[in-house]
Amino acid sequence: MIRPCRLRYAATMETGETETISAPAILTTTESHFRVLLITDLHSDAEERLNEKTRDMVRTFVAHFEPHLVAGLGDLWCGDSHPEAAAMWMRRDLDFLGGLGCPWGLALGNHDWCGDFESFWNTVARTPNAVAPVGDGAGSFRIELRSGSGEPAWDLFFLNSGDAWEVPRRTEWFEAEMTLLRHKRGREVPALCCFHIPTGNYQAVIDGAKTQGVGNESVLGWGDDDGAVADILTRLGLVRACFCGHSHRNDFHFVDRGTLFAYARPTGFGGYGGEDLSKGATELELDMDSGDFRFRSVFLQDEMWCANDWTDSTRLFSE
Repeated sequence: MIRPCRLRYAATMETGETETISAPAILTTTESHFRVLLITDLHSDAEERLNEKTRDMVRTFVAHFEPHLVAGLGDLWCGDSHPEAAAMWMRRDLDFLGGLGCPWGLALGNHDWCGDFESFWNTVARTPNAVAPVGDGAGSFRIELRSGSGEPAWDLFFLNSGDAWEVPRRTEWFEAEMTLLRHKRGREVPALCCFHIPTGNYQAVIDGAKTQGVGNESVLGWGDDDGAVADILTRLGLVRACFCGHSHRNDFHFVDRGTLFAYARPTGFGGYGGEDLSKGATELELDMDSGDFRFRSVFLQDEMWCANDWTDSTRLFSE
């Protein structure tokens, strides 16, 4: 269930100063695992025939996987090059997400037209089943997953990577939140990060031929050539996994400093790359007790539904 949360938490630091933690959305489950369906790069500024094929596929995944949350990782309706139609496309895709029958959240992509941001975010928040707390006020926010006991089990961060990663503009809110949460709770809660543009270490792994999965193109990790974003994400040791989109011909993962970095499977038939990598989605299961997780790609190939084997975090981090 989605529990609205309008208050801000206060944490008193060792300096004696009181800092505020932005209010999260709270999702609670009594099940042992929390299921997330990751979709990305719908690129529904394409012809409607392709868009409907994408929507039908996503509906099928939702019906089969029964996720507790659908996470959109950007470049969904796009529209930046067609502002005259962008608002209509955005409304159409928000209605589609709202009609899936389960909670959903959104990390914005570089092509996603928003117009006036405050008005846009209010529109998102009013859409059925949307999980869209204010967060930093610029598209980054946190979802707190709680077990049946009411205790936090995971933090899910949706980060707005913008047109390109800018440090510290795109990362300072996340870094402050993580520091304050650890201080307030007095214990470590595992975290997951979702964003659109890959961080610089994705390209370093391709250059070193160390990918696990499919790496068909440069990752286009705009704005993070020096790898500063991954340094920030891994610094506190709480982020267990990061998932991104953006590069439509890639579906690989790797471990960096004890954190999984992975692509979500590109979803939209309106986007490029389908001749090299079949369109699909990524299924993710988070263990609500241990902090372990597993994920796999699911996709449509030659009109048949296919799935990769599950990749389990316990094996990943022991290799």
